Amino acid sequence: MKTWKQKQPRLDRIPALSKLGVAWLERKRLVVLGVLLAALAALGAILWLPCWNPPPAIPIPQHLAQLEPQLKAYIEEKTAWVKAGQRDAQRHATLGLIYAANDLWREARVAFLNSIQLNPHEPLAYLYEAISCLEMEEREEGVARLRQLCSQFPQFAAGFYRLGDALARQGAYAEAGQAFQRLVELAPGEWRGFSRLGECKMHGGNMAEAVAFMENGVRLAPQEKLAHHLLGQAYQRIGRTNEATREMRLGLEASHYPMADAWSIDAYRHMKLLQDQIDMAREFTLAGQPWEAVAMLSAALQFNPTNVSLLNNLGIALNQAGQPAQAKELLARALRVDARYVPCLVAISASCLALGQTQEAMEHANRALALNPQVPYPHISKANILLALERDSDALKELEAALRCDPKNAALELEQGDICLRNMDRPLDALDHYRRAIALDPALVGALERLVQLERELGHVSEANKYSEELRKFNLDNERSKSSGAKGLWKGRR
Repeated sequence: MKTWKQKQPRLDRIPALSKLGVAWLERKRLVVLGVLLAALAALGAILWLPCWNPPPAIPIPQHLAQLEPQLKAYIEEKTAWVKAGQRDAQRHATLGLIYAANDLWREARVAFLNSIQLNPHEPLAYLYEAISCLEMEEREEGVARLRQLCSQFPQFAAGFYRLGDALARQGAYAEAGQAFQRLVELAPGEWRGFSRLGECKMHGGNMAEAVAFMENGVRLAPQEKLAHHLLGQAYQRIGRTNEATREMRLGLEASHYPMADAWSIDAYRHMKLLQDQIDMAREFTLAGQPWEAVAMLSAALQFNPTNVSLLNNLGIALNQAGQPAQAKELLARALRVDARYVPCLVAISASCLALGQTQEAMEHANRALALNPQVPYPHISKANILLALERDSDALKELEAALRCDPKNAALELEQGDICLRNMDRPLDALDHYRRAIALDPALVGALERLVQLERELGHVSEANKYSEELRKFNLDNERSKSSGAKGLWKGRR
């Protein structure tokens, strides 16, 4: 029998085996450690790669020093802001919008490309880069970019609108129609999809579908002149002449403006060219938002303190905002620069009238008439003063003179009708004026409302019902709530 000591040699081999196991474990640990280090290095590279690569270069106009003072100061301020966050895609996009709003399209395109580089998931950056190409007359490149955008972002409605619009301008109505069809699917409440798809159908000879789509567009937006104009063209082609005449009259002076998007809504705030700001302020004033106009023009005045047109338009906005004393002060300043500036004489006459200074108001109105009796506004100014003095017949004569200067001005017919009806108890004369106003502008809601009421009071039931039906078609709520700001977002053809 073997003893315990005889088994001991077998124990001598165990340490040797242990050493081999330790060496194997050490090698395995080194491999794992190497993999971890490689992973950490890769993660570090991902995290630090932006720091290794320089940020996108900020585009600066070569002729910056020659730009209008306010625009130059605004660009300098905003480029410094972008530089402080040069890896922020939205800052580059905002700079692109600033350049686009002021017709600096080459710089705008670079800024939008920078935004795409930093955030390739934002479809609006691709959209405005393509628009920049179109505005620079690089049409083929612009359309190609829009096709790529629609392929990459198939749920982006604004992209399909812009693609359809660009193709239709090139006469490629078949492909444009496909884009507008997709717009109808994505945004069934957008009138442009239906009206422009109808336009494409019309050019393709499919008049039944064209009319159906265009009628739907008018139903969605009865206040849009372009929708009526396109429908009028379609009616003409199929021989519905009476309806065509009506729609073409409703579409008189139709203007084309693009579908709004999340970036374009506030783009007007970046407009710093003086004439653009004056035009936008007029739209705000006409839309019943004079304080928006006052804020915009007051900022511009700091850079253009002696510009007569700016002073005049700011004075008009202040008059509309119920600040005639402040308006008068500014308008007097403008007249010290140019005492023969007729629009300013008209505006200061209104300020004086609002302040109860009728004699001074009349002096300014007469001065404006003496300088230029061939334009309507001095006559209107004097008519307002005469109405305040309760000289209604003389006021009516001045409005008649104003209408001779501007025979297509439906609002002047409306004002004459109101004087005849409310001040002079001449309902039949008022009726004639209201009817002439509608003949000039079938979409003049105020005239339609007065006709409905007056025709009923005079016992003309069928006529009242006819005008009531016309009024219903215009969807009065939409007409009253329509904002002018969307129309002025982007200047030019697009």
